[in-house]
Amino acid sequence: MTLVIPVRGSLGVVTPLLDALEPQAEDAGTTVRVVVVDDANDVPLAADLEERAHRHLTLDVVRREANGGPGASRNTGFALVDTPWVAFLDADVVPAPDWLERLTAIISVDDPPDVIEGRMAIGGDEPATPFAHATEAVPPEQRVAANLIFRSEVLRAAGGFDERFYDAGRRVHFREDAELAFRLEAEGRRFAYEPDLLVVHPPLPPSFWTPVKLARRYYFDPLLSREHPEAFRALNRSRMVGPVSLRRARHDAAVLFVAGSWVSAVGLATRRSAVARVGLVALLVGWLANIVALAWKKEVRPRDVLPVAAVATLVPWAYLASYWRGVVHFRHRPRL
Repeated sequence: MTLVIPVRGSLGVVTPLLDALEPQAEDAGTTVRVVVVDDANDVPLAADLEERAHRHLTLDVVRREANGGPGASRNTGFALVDTPWVAFLDADVVPAPDWLERLTAIISVDDPPDVIEGRMAIGGDEPATPFAHATEAVPPEQRVAANLIFRSEVLRAAGGFDERFYDAGRRVHFREDAELAFRLEAEGRRFAYEPDLLVVHPPLPPSFWTPVKLARRYYFDPLLSREHPEAFRALNRSRMVGPVSLRRARHDAAVLFVAGSWVSAVGLATRRSAVARVGLVALLVGWLANIVALAWKKEVRPRDVLPVAAVATLVPWAYLASYWRGVVHFRHRPRL
């Protein structure tokens, strides 16, 4: 097996992962080949990585001269793979202490699946607030490549990750992992979800602008929906809030807020109080719905309340601007 890790950032992003994997390889009495892909970082990673003492990891560092995002980086690393299995981990996750042992057991059975999806949980000392990006993934509700293993021949036949799901100008990526899963499922490939094959994703450093940046990712939904319309709708329906999908609810909350803002402005400008009141009600309902969406499954501390209320006025605009930019660019409007 070969492990491929795309890295965008400093050396400190990936060292906890490598330091966690080294004792696992030692306990297994084996050496693990690890391909680290330097995605055009400002400071090349090769020299510092090669100085680190990992006696049970064989590190190959390959550098991309142009930033291409995680999909392109995974493809770059996969081009160097000559083993029957390839595992992809994101640079900012930490594998559980038994990750390598469990994976070895899974791929050693007589008839293993074509694709193995592990679980990603939120961990670390910092709480997962609305301003600290942290991801947990339980396939098939979420499809992420942070803990994903393939038969190499299967991934090679599929052509790897679709590199269109990255906006280099805005440094935004999204859905390249879901697109690959949809493509392989359409080909009839066998998937297995292994909840005990665990990696932990510590929350990234909090920032007021994190929810705004994350809202811009939905630029790629029109592309994913255009390529896989039925699978896209099924993915949305896998996470419901009553009779409505969570994806639809968040979309409608953004539309309600922005539409209410415009109607209120028109009503005030034309001195039509009834119109202004209708717009204000829509704005407030949309605003409250966006606050709920931002706080969904997150820890909201007392000091976060006012910032959440403030950023809830910005996220709908960022989301709709990106979403409609995707609709225009990819010439497709998704059915949510």
